Order: sequence, then structure tokens, then C-alpha cells
Amino acid sequence: MWWKFLYSHRNAILTGTLIIALCALLLGICARLPAPGASDQSDGAQVVDYTILVHQIQNGNVSAVAIQDDNIHALLKNPLQSTKTIASKAGAQSSSDAPIDPASWYHMLTNSDTLLTASQDTTAFDRHTVYIHIPAGGKDLLMTQLESAHVDVNILPTPQPSPLLTVLGRFAPLLLVIVLLLVFFSIRQKQNPLGSMDDRISQIGKSRARRFDRLPEGTTPPTKPQVTSPKLLTGGRSPASAVAKSAAAPVVAIPSVTFADVAGIDEVKSELVEMVQFLREPGKFSRLGAHIPRGALLVGAPGTGKTLLAKAVAGEAQVPFFSMSASEFVEMFVGVGASRVRDLFQQARRVAPCVVFIDELDAVGRKRSMRASGNDERDQTLNQLLVELDGFDARQAVIVMAATNRVDILDKALLRPGRFDRRITVSAPDRVGREAILRVHARQTPLSEDVSLERLARLTTGMTGADLANLVNEAALSAARRDLMAINHDCFEDALARIQLGALRPLVMSESERRIIAVHEGGHALVAHHLPEADRVNRVTILPRGQSLGVTQFSAEMDRYNYSRETLMARIAVGLGGRVAEELTFGPERITTGAENDLQVVTDLARKMVTRWGMSERVGVVFADYQPEESYAMNMRSIDPDAIPSQSRSLVADVRGNLYLNGSQPAQGRYYAQTMASRSSGGVMMNALIDAEVQRILNDGRAMARAILTEHATQLTTLADALIEHEQLDRTQFETIIQG
Repeated sequence: MWWKFLYSHRNAILTGTLIIALCALLLGICARLPAPGASDQSDGAQVVDYTILVHQIQNGNVSAVAIQDDNIHALLKNPLQSTKTIASKAGAQSSSDAPIDPASWYHMLTNSDTLLTASQDTTAFDRHTVYIHIPAGGKDLLMTQLESAHVDVNILPTPQPSPLLTVLGRFAPLLLVIVLLLVFFSIRQKQNPLGSMDDRISQIGKSRARRFDRLPEGTTPPTKPQVTSPKLLTGGRSPASAVAKSAAAPVVAIPSVTFADVAGIDEVKSELVEMVQFLREPGKFSRLGAHIPRGALLVGAPGTGKTLLAKAVAGEAQVPFFSMSASEFVEMFVGVGASRVRDLFQQARRVAPCVVFIDELDAVGRKRSMRASGNDERDQTLNQLLVELDGFDARQAVIVMAATNRVDILDKALLRPGRFDRRITVSAPDRVGREAILRVHARQTPLSEDVSLERLARLTTGMTGADLANLVNEAALSAARRDLMAINHDCFEDALARIQLGALRPLVMSESERRIIAVHEGGHALVAHHLPEADRVNRVTILPRGQSLGVTQFSAEMDRYNYSRETLMARIAVGLGGRVAEELTFGPERITTGAENDLQVVTDLARKMVTRWGMSERVGVVFADYQPEESYAMNMRSIDPDAIPSQSRSLVADVRGNLYLNGSQPAQGRYYAQTMASRSSGGVMMNALIDAEVQRILNDGRAMARAILTEHATQLTTLADALIEHEQLDRTQFETIIQG
């Protein structure tokens, strides 16, 4: 029906009607404007009133007039003596007031384009010429006066301007408005290619995933993601319908990262290589009845290479690869997250086999709860993600990869088999892995002969792949600051100190403060040197770095995964060596605040020994550092559903004063293994016992440090003097001083 068409296009019809009305109004205004060139006023003639001209005619002072429509130029026999001249040339003086011949005057008027021509005496011409515009009804009276005074009257033809100029002059404002409207709408079209609010709303729920695909051979990869125009896809249909039909993600060239660029985590790489082979050769596995894994969850600390592994899979798989951050699912509108999840997996099913990678999964995969501060929109997004992960057809080769560094807060429904079948732990690399990673990052950097990647791998214990990449870059920057042609070992040492210890701070300190710092750092280094279980000293400095006034840097000779009680006690003794050295050298009354961080570190270590690792005989082998999950907020999911009674119960007290719910006893199996920890750690007696054991362990470590420093007091003095003199000692210099 026609009324349905009008209703569906009501906005366009209303806009068109308003534009047509505006154009008609402007056209009427333009029609009322005079044509260009209608005013014939002379530039030099005196403009006078109609009454003055009539008086001049009656007085016989007018010798000739030239009439052109309603405009009259009159030639006066004698110039006007009145000062009432509006357009006369100021200060001009005529050389002679002699009358001007009417024929000459008329000739000058007719031969001038502007009714004013330069002659031998233009000033005299201006002084003898007046101009008036005849008012309505005054032309007949004026003609009668001219005839009675026998004035020579000449009728000038009306000037005919160019028709094109006339049309342009009348319609120029309308054309200007049209041009401005076109420019305005073109700018809006560029800023918003979808064109309307409905189109923008329809795009909110579309996935923003980036699709990586292998380009044909000989094709240059685009510098920007190429998005296909909806009009080209739909043959000129409206953008809204085009968006609904084609919601394809922007196609980007596959990154140039392969498994050859991944080093140090061979066991993880082997897991992913198998998944890539499954995508390339599914028949190799399907003939044995094996099914493609539904998903793989990469778990690891920040910087261990989870995203790099995903890029390597994209570069090796030779299938479409969709990448999206989990935080891009959720926005301010309700239902957007679930809609984007659906759209992402619809795109993946169209181009299967493919890989979908979701980075930082914990942004939407947190445990669902009934807290008052819960996020319902995020929970809905998670619900939709769970449905999509478990709703795949087994014949569709779509693998979902996700990365997170907080697997402990993920919802359990995400982690079950059938959604993420494989949980791949990406840990920090060992010494061999660090050496391989350094070799990969140093491929494009020139290295000096004194650089040993094996030695650097020993110095960088605990560093991740991102840390090692930053180390190589900082070393290159250090070499550039020194104008070196290659990176030497000193550049790596400086870069390592800058990363681990902080940048140098130019502080001016007194000699007494420098000696206190030297004794403090010497105490750390000397205790570590004489304890076999302690790490080796790599560098000692009294130069302020970061937040520290002095630093002792240690390096482990080998990677450690388990720490004995002897090793932990050695670390506590080394940590307290600085404070003990100050006490022995300057006395208990002159100790300083420089040991604040040392005390914090050793106290935390001693408390973990007591509450986590069962290294206290009095507390025993119990985990006494239990903290209830999400104790900062109400979490109804921490209650076992089976423990909730079907009927109401009341709280009663037994003969000992213990409170419990009457009726059937709730199930306590969930917390049975943690009963001692969760309840005893909150008790006053247990807390006092833990504090006493922590204090005892710290005192034992302090006694170890005191015994070593008392025995080697001469070495402490020599080491402090060397630090004051050189300000910084490396491993070789330190060991030479101790052995000398």
C-alpha cells in the first residue's frame, strides 16, 4: 500500500519537503532583488534632492538633462554653492566655473561605461553635474518644468546587461545555499558511512574481530584493513540491509610471525603445532577416530608469549584467523556483548576451517556470582560464549584459542572439556630457553665478540620473553648513546641494571651517608659470599638507582624450582646483612632507615615459611594462610547448594556456646581440608603463634648474618672502602677484594 511506503520513508519525505520549501522561499526572495547593473549613478556627480533640482530648473540654472529610466543627470550652468553634496570629491577645486557645452557634456555621458569619463577637466564636469533619482509620481511634474524652462532633454537608452549575468545575479544566493547543503551532507556521509541512526545501531552488535587470511601469491598486503562497501555487496540497497546481509570482518594479511620466531617454550609449541597439523591435514587424525580439539586455553604470566603464540598459529595454519580482545565484546548497551559473540562465531562457521583467538579472556570469563555488585551484562556475554563454544558441529573445524593470566578467576563452565579441551601453561623460560629467546631477538642487532648469550641467560633468571626483548632493545639504545658500532657486554650489563634496579639518580650525598650506604651494601654482599646456598653477587653499587640509595645485585647460577629451608634461611640472612653491618660498624644507636625494604622482604618470606610451606615445628605442617574466595564481597556461590535446607532453620547454641543451625547438619566436606587453616588462622592464639615463629626465624637469620660479619669484619671494612672509592664493583672486582 502507498501509505506503508510513505510511513517507511517518512523521514526522507519530511526532509525533502523542507528542502523544497526552503528553495521556493529563496527563489521568491531572489526574484525581488534588482538585476545587476540597474543603478546608473555616476561616481563623480553630485547627488541632490528632487526639490533642489526643481528650484534649479525654475531659476534657469539647468541647461540640459539626460534621463535614463528614473535616473536623471542634469547639467548646471553654474555650480551649486550649497555644501549639501554627498558624493562630491572632497577638496577638489575647479580651475574655471565657465559653462559647459551641452553637446560635449552629452557626448561624455553617452561614451562612458559608468556615465563618467576622464576628460581634460573632470573636476569641472563633476561640479556642473547633479544626479537625482526621480521619486514615484514626480516624473510628469519634472517633465512639465523642463518644457516650460526650455531645457534640452535627452533620453538615454536603458542598458541591457547580459542575460547570463542577470540569471546568475538573481539565482546566486539559491545556488550558494544548495552548494552549502551538498558540502554539509557530503561531510556527514564521510564521517558516518552508514548514513543513518538505524544503520549505526545495527552495527553496534556486530563483531569487531580482525580477520587474518593468507593473500594470493603476488598480492601486496594492504596497509590498512580493507572493508568491502555494503553498496557493492548489495547492488545499491540501503546500508542497513547491506549490514544485515554482510557482516564480514575486515581482512588483514596474516602476520609474518611463525613458529621459527617462538623460542624457549618448545613444549607449548609442540602442542600448537599438532593443532595446526589438524587444520592442515584433518584426514590424518579422522581416520583414527580422533576429533579436532574444540579449544585451547593459554595460561601464563604476562610477557610469557601467549599472544605471540597466537600470531604464530595464524602465520602457520594457512586458514582464516579471527582475533579479538574479550574487552571488545562488552559496551554500554545491554545485549551488545552477546550479539557480538554470536556474530563472531557466525563468521567463523562461514569460513571454516579457521581459528578464533580471544585475548584476555578473563575480561568476560570471570566467575558468575550473585553479588550485589555483579555485572549482569558480562554474565550474559559469558553465557552466550559458553553456548557458542559447546554448540559447534563436530564436523566443523573451528578451533577457539584464548589467553589469560588469571585462570583462577575464570568460570568453571569455561574450563570443562568440550569447550577448552586443552589448557596449555606458558611459563617463564628456563636458562636454555632464555638463551634461545635472546638469540631470536638478537638476530637483527650487531653483537661484539665479548657478548655471551649463555652468560646473559644465567644473569636473567626469572625473566619472560617480553623482558628479554626489552633487555636487547635497552642494550641497543645504550650502545647508540655511546656511538658504538656493535653492542658489547657492558651495554647488556647497563641495560640489565636499568631494568632490574632502575635508572641512575644524580644525588649529592655527604661522605658520612656514602659510608653508611657502602657498609650496608657491603653487608649484603659479604653475607651472600660466605653462604653456599645464597645467590652469587653480580654487582654492588652505592650509586642511587630507582628508589634505592644503593643496590646489591645477585644472579643465580642455575634455575631453581624448589627451595629448601636452608636456601630460604640464607636469603633471610642476606636480607638482614645490611642492617647487621650497620649495627656492628656504627652501633645500635646509629642504624638508619635504609633497611625498610629489606625488612619487608624477609618478613614476608618468613611468614610464608610458617603459614604456607609448613617450615615451623610449633605451627606444624598446616596451610594457615587461607583466604576465602572473594571475601571482600557477598558471594552466594560460596555456599554449597546441597547445604541449603529445604525448610527454614534457626540459629541455636550448644552447651559450649557454639552456634549452629538446628535440624540437619550442613555438608562440611567442601571446607574440611581447610578447616584448620580457615578457622585457626583467624584465632588469636594461632595468630600469636605465627607471629612468634616469624620473629624466631628472623632472629635466626639475623644471628647467621651477625656471625659471618663478625668473623669477617676486616673484609667488610675493605669492601666499604672500595665502594666509596669506585662507587660500583662488578663480580670480578668484588671477588678480587674478598680473596685479597
